[in-house]
Amino acid sequence: MTTRLLVLWLLSERPHHGYSIKAILTDAGFAPWFALEDASIYAMLKSLTRQGLAVVAGEEQPGNRPGRTLYKITAQGRIALATDMKTALTVTRARPEPVHAALAAIDELEPAELREALVRRQVAVTERLDLVTRQALAAPSGLVARRELALLDTELAWLKSELATHDQQWPQPKRNNAS
Repeated sequence: MTTRLLVLWLLSERPHHGYSIKAILTDAGFAPWFALEDASIYAMLKSLTRQGLAVVAGEEQPGNRPGRTLYKITAQGRIALATDMKTALTVTRARPEPVHAALAAIDELEPAELREALVRRQVAVTERLDLVTRQALAAPSGLVARRELALLDTELAWLKSELATHDQQWPQPKRNNAS
């Protein structure tokens, strides 16, 4: 949904070709917020065209370079963009993050290993928080930056709490019970 929403949004601003969308999304103002593969951009443009949400608006051929297909959003695409935005803003879903799988299997680690891993995560989250704070002014929207900062602040608070109370709440490792 993220790729579709971003591509529709950029097409709603003006016609684009895949390379210009890629250039925008890899710009310093966008790259920290959206990790997209180049191939997904081109595949999405083809998919949007098949669905009638975008149409080919022409061809550009800068100099001796290969031609670039220019796409523009359709009226149906604008409706889909608004619908996708409302969905993204209102629906919460569990994100498949590797940390969730690791936390589910946490009793496979010794308490010292768990503590070390959580301390390393705390350092990484702190570094990410510092980076996002520095990049916040370049974010495509202040809402994007403020939400990310709030999530990082919350994770740091959770990590500090877990590290402070680990002896009472962490499960005992299963490795000692293995046959």
